[in-house]
Amino acid sequence: MNPTGTVFGYLIFAVIVIAFIAVFAYLIYQRFKMLKIAQPIDRFDQPWKRILGLLKFFIGQKRILNYRFLDAGIMHAFIFWGFLAVALNSFHFVMGGFFHGFHLPGFGPEQSLGIFYIYFRDIFEALVIVMVLYAYIRRLIIKPDRITRSIDALFILTLILILMVTDFLMSGAEWSLHEATVSPAGLFLIHWFPGLWGKPEAVFPVSWWLHLVSLFVFLVFLPLSKHFHVVTAILSIYTRKYGVSALPKLDIENSENFGVSKLHHFSWKDILDVYSCTECGRCTSVCPAYATDKPLSPKNINEEIRSYMFHNLKTMVGAEPDKLDEIELKGDPMAGNVIKDDVLWSCTTCGACEDACPLFIEYIDRIVGMRRHLVLEESRFPKELTATFKNLENNSNPWGIGASERENWTEGLDVPRMRDMDGEADVLFWVGCAGAFDDRNKKISKDLVKILHAANVKFGILGTEENCTGDSARRAGNEYLFQMLAETNVETFKQYKFKRILTQCPHCLNTLKNEYPQFGGKYEVVHHTEFIRELISRGKLKLKSNGAEGKTITYHDSCYLGRHNDIYEAPREVIKSVPGINFREMPRNHNNGFCCGAGGARMWMEENTGTRINLNRVEEAIQVQPDVVATACPFCMTMIDDGLKDKEQENIKALDIAEIVAASL
Repeated sequence: MNPTGTVFGYLIFAVIVIAFIAVFAYLIYQRFKMLKIAQPIDRFDQPWKRILGLLKFFIGQKRILNYRFLDAGIMHAFIFWGFLAVALNSFHFVMGGFFHGFHLPGFGPEQSLGIFYIYFRDIFEALVIVMVLYAYIRRLIIKPDRITRSIDALFILTLILILMVTDFLMSGAEWSLHEATVSPAGLFLIHWFPGLWGKPEAVFPVSWWLHLVSLFVFLVFLPLSKHFHVVTAILSIYTRKYGVSALPKLDIENSENFGVSKLHHFSWKDILDVYSCTECGRCTSVCPAYATDKPLSPKNINEEIRSYMFHNLKTMVGAEPDKLDEIELKGDPMAGNVIKDDVLWSCTTCGACEDACPLFIEYIDRIVGMRRHLVLEESRFPKELTATFKNLENNSNPWGIGASERENWTEGLDVPRMRDMDGEADVLFWVGCAGAFDDRNKKISKDLVKILHAANVKFGILGTEENCTGDSARRAGNEYLFQMLAETNVETFKQYKFKRILTQCPHCLNTLKNEYPQFGGKYEVVHHTEFIRELISRGKLKLKSNGAEGKTITYHDSCYLGRHNDIYEAPREVIKSVPGINFREMPRNHNNGFCCGAGGARMWMEENTGTRINLNRVEEAIQVQPDVVATACPFCMTMIDDGLKDKEQENIKALDIAEIVAASL
């Protein structure tokens, strides 16, 4: 039976197909033009690696099936796989409207490949129907907090359901009319719902036209809603960030704007990410700021920017390229109005949102980009940062202690200075500002020196020649100050010979290793947990229990050690190497670890809203009843130690891994 068998039917079909495809093409063209006027960024290197990533994360849906969101993951994965399975069927369906009986070679209804495909299609369409029904239940009854409830989502689910059901109805009607179908779904409907087929000659064309209209309404609706990810997901995953965790370098000398204040100041990948957000809320559900009642929700940032962009899309893409900065858009300014200041300053840059996102949407670059605008162009930032910036500029450390006192912690210790050494050092020990100036973290520096001597490592420090790496300045948006510090340190490094840099601070590790190459400083940088593990494995360190028998130790993952640099096992292996230790994980660990609250320059800002992030983490640590909470980051040490004191947990100590090892020598 051919619904386009008449001239009138054929014309209606052709008008629907051509009109809807034309509208879809126009919408895609507009959105593509927005990508074209955004800032360039290279995300097409390492093509084979990116293709393998597509197989794993697009086809395989690995991130969708994350154990933390498994029920929704299974639902979305099977709907996605179902769409892939019926894609060929949809192609046959549309082409069949133009050419009756059309099918690709080998996929005819009586050919073996075609018969196999019909069974394959029916199985996945049935699974899609089940998953869509579960999605209705989830949105209308279960109502998880993390999802955005909208009519759009219910509308698209209804279209999907119509597409699957009408396919089954057409199969059943075909059997009733010709007894020629091999569709299991069609035979099932014929057997169990015989009342449907009183007039199969009416059921088939109604189902056919409804399927056609639903298919093309679905197509046109995609670019107008969050469901645009159906189109953009493959590109978003292909162009994800590979390799180092580094913020983009701002060209201070040649930039006309400093940071992001307009849509076109974003990179095209940032815009693509906004298109691709599914509003699933996984990012928000793991955000430490959101969990402690701060105004930040990563998902809402995408929603707000997308709404702002769609309201201004025609204006932006229709403007002259050199006039974009002058255009006044509905909702301006972006930083301060579209995205509120307190939202931007709530972020700890922990990376939990990016780790949880199934489409690899990037948030940190966008947030810091808008912070750069506030700091460098508006001079608008939390008042506490005024002192931090001043201290970094005048004394090269955020505490504001005189730079001449940077070596004072070494008093009474045998700590070689690079300036006094002959030849090449095996290790340049980068002490960091916390290790040199903060009383609690000075103890860690001293214990690390003890370990280095015990292992006969030839090392040296820069002492008064060392400046802050600038991590906090950069993540607070003060790119100018960061670059000044970075360039000074790179020039200092050029004066000495060393094989690698050792640091006890993950923030220093990340900046020296991943961001200094932007300024010509390429070094082998190792965190002290990795270095200590190496010394133990090579037999350079011999550990004894020294009273540690039966002690229970839990470990707090530093965000910049773990998520940003993928160092999870080294700290744990070092802890477990101490004889007699009972190691116990916190519920949230490894890449699911919870931030201490100090990253992203939050170390230097007050938490004036909600509860303190460090208290949330400490409460979790207390639940596992440890004797020691181990850390591997000076910022984490401060936040965990303060949290334990606030909770009056005198029996639980916060110790750096270097302290645990030094006590076990």
